[in-house]
Amino acid sequence: MTIDKKQIELIIEQVMEKLTVSETRTSQDTPGAKDTPHNKGEHGVFQEMEDAIQAAVAAHQQLLLLPLETREKIIQAIRDVGWANREEYGQMELDETDLGSVSGSILKMETACGVPGIESITPEVFTGDLGVTINERIPVGMVASINAVTNAAPGIVHNAIMILAGGNTTVNNPHPKTKIVSARVVKDLNQAIVAAGGPPNTVTTVSEPDIPGAQSLMTHPNTDMITVTGGHSVVEFATKTGKRCLSGGPGNPPVVVDESADLDHAAQCIIRSSSLSNCTPCSSEKEIFVTHSVADTLKDLLIKYGAYELTVDQGKVLVKEIFKEIRPGRTPSVINMDYIGKPPNVILKRAIGLDIPPETKIVILETDKEHPLIWTEQIMPVLPFVRCKNDKEAMDEGVAAEQGLRHTIVFHSNNLQNMAYMSSIADASQFVKNASSLGGLGIEGEGFKSLVISTGGEGLAHPRMFTSIRRCVMNDDFRYRFGQEQTG
Repeated sequence: MTIDKKQIELIIEQVMEKLTVSETRTSQDTPGAKDTPHNKGEHGVFQEMEDAIQAAVAAHQQLLLLPLETREKIIQAIRDVGWANREEYGQMELDETDLGSVSGSILKMETACGVPGIESITPEVFTGDLGVTINERIPVGMVASINAVTNAAPGIVHNAIMILAGGNTTVNNPHPKTKIVSARVVKDLNQAIVAAGGPPNTVTTVSEPDIPGAQSLMTHPNTDMITVTGGHSVVEFATKTGKRCLSGGPGNPPVVVDESADLDHAAQCIIRSSSLSNCTPCSSEKEIFVTHSVADTLKDLLIKYGAYELTVDQGKVLVKEIFKEIRPGRTPSVINMDYIGKPPNVILKRAIGLDIPPETKIVILETDKEHPLIWTEQIMPVLPFVRCKNDKEAMDEGVAAEQGLRHTIVFHSNNLQNMAYMSSIADASQFVKNASSLGGLGIEGEGFKSLVISTGGEGLAHPRMFTSIRRCVMNDDFRYRFGQEQTG
């Protein structure tokens, strides 16, 4: 039988038509085959919040089926991505937000890559005459992560490691000013997670984050837990959802220096941590209280290590610019957000037309203890400097300035009685003595690393906070009873 060219072309056309029809039917017969959230996003980045949520929920079901060994590989892959891209992410974040500094973002990313992982999710075991009891930590589910403008890329990596260590997936709602770098980080993490054997969309976000999207995420029935970092309003909204919430609220950390302190060391610590990312971290020292007898020496040392002191008149002009509203009494005023996170030379040039060296670390302004800079988290490297008549006044006023936010208090002293007294009144999640505030985060001190301080009482964020506890009890059996003869 001879088949000419036209017959061959006709057979090919008929075969292709049947294949097309078959594919169409298969797609139609598979529920949601065309419109699954997985197909709508690009490496974890979605246009709609609902799709980001559903994709993360589906990913969690897949994550639960994976062995712990794979979860460890996934977490290591996240660490590797953050570390390898820390300089690029830092530059991207600065370019997009015009806040902080590249060096500060790099340090925060290096810290994020070193936070605890699955190794810290260990069960508690109790054995005795009645048998064995195990307190096991199990996943929560899907965790909503509301991220601050001052900690975009490091915050996503930090939370991804901790949340995944607990066996959960996460949906991020970044600040709109960080949408580009946030989307990039989420894409990179998803590709690394899949390559390590994890499910796609373990970490998701939206391309155009906004406040309604954040509220939808926090109140969504599929959201099992919320972790939020930000100001009073967003923290208040999250806590009122009725869902389990890890809230990193605002801080206003004072640093208190008494007359027994190592002043040179104290000055270097204050400069180093308050200048980090231009004083944008919530844990950075925001106001200085010092005993009168050593105030001049401390001020000279601060200037030696990079501070610039304003005159009283310059300070009055500056305050009019950096505040939008000054409120009476010991209550927070309203900061002009155009100045937050800017370098000292930029702030002073823009606000009062003053040129200072670009390498200046911080600005100090001597004030009384009622000044609005004392009672407002300024989020910029302009620190009020308060002389106190004695050590006790410095300690009392420093703690008062923290305003019961239960965040961070820093104290420099070599007087044991003062340390004891300060410990009795410093109601903060971290009380740092004779170090910079970075010591409390595990960067310059002992203990695990963390970038989030829960002001609700839980302390520094840890993977265990993203788990639920279940108790498993077995009476009589499974206890090792060597040497005891059993009858039965």
